[in-house]
Amino acid sequence: MSFQELVEEDIKGKKNYCYAINKQGSISIAPILNPRITKKNAQVIKIILDNKEEIVCTPDHLFMLKDNSFKKAEKLTTGDSLKYHNNNHSLKQIVNVEERVDVYDIEVPEYHNFALASGVFVHNSAKQGRDRAHQAILPLGGKILNTERARLDKIIEFEELKDLIVAMGMGIGETLDPAKLRYHRIIIMTDADVDGAHIATLLLTFFYRHTKPVVEQGHIYLAMPPLYKIAHDGKEIYVYSDPEKEAYLATLTPQQKQKVNLQRYKGLGEMNPEQLWDTTMNPATRTLKKVSIEDAEKADEVFSTLMGADVAPRKKFIQTHATDANLDI
Repeated sequence: MSFQELVEEDIKGKKNYCYAINKQGSISIAPILNPRITKKNAQVIKIILDNKEEIVCTPDHLFMLKDNSFKKAEKLTTGDSLKYHNNNHSLKQIVNVEERVDVYDIEVPEYHNFALASGVFVHNSAKQGRDRAHQAILPLGGKILNTERARLDKIIEFEELKDLIVAMGMGIGETLDPAKLRYHRIIIMTDADVDGAHIATLLLTFFYRHTKPVVEQGHIYLAMPPLYKIAHDGKEIYVYSDPEKEAYLATLTPQQKQKVNLQRYKGLGEMNPEQLWDTTMNPATRTLKKVSIEDAEKADEVFSTLMGADVAPRKKFIQTHATDANLDI
């Protein structure tokens, strides 16, 4: 079946099933949930394997490698060994596709998604790993509108901000009513890199400028995903900063260090659903930073400086604080 047919049948209440990879690494039959279109007229690429099988996917689609780690399609290189249909296949070629297509997504709880011949979809570890009874996920397709410079009508027209406003339930502008807020813990979860920090800043700008009570009342949090996974002697340790990594490595003997497998996480999608849950989403084990305003006037000044239209103050701020920056290049 095509993804379009899956969506149409889901609307009619019909259930469909697919092949999926279970936790033991075997092929299983699993229910398809929430089939939907996520991107229209999207760029895609073609992955060609050593068995001549062709997979059309988005550049950010995640493939499971032989070592069970994940890698975005656009980062794959010739010779990479991919787990596909429960077999390892070597990547032979990546081809840019001129034709743009609509992109669909499905949810297969407790299983790993993989590309189907009938369509294209984006792997989403967060939706698969969440506690469905208590956690809702609102995915963002990259960087949102800079609301520091935008009129209210432009903000409401921006699709993902409109979805966020509806999800929060408290309105915006003249209709803003903090008493109607549906979620009292709003967690920004972005990649642990420069782009992720930029997205988080854009979101904080929106919350501070247009739904300020959620910041003042302490409803906004930042998720803290791990930067590294350290594997050795059959153990896996997650660490959340470079100093923490160095401190842990310092406890190992030279012989142990030689056997260490160090994985740097650039994005949330590099973790499988179980890893993302354990490290970043599980209330029992995750680390959150609560966003508060100690000095509203100072916060207002910083947001204006960094996100406003006037370039000169921003340039001066960057030059002043450049030596303090922790750049991820």
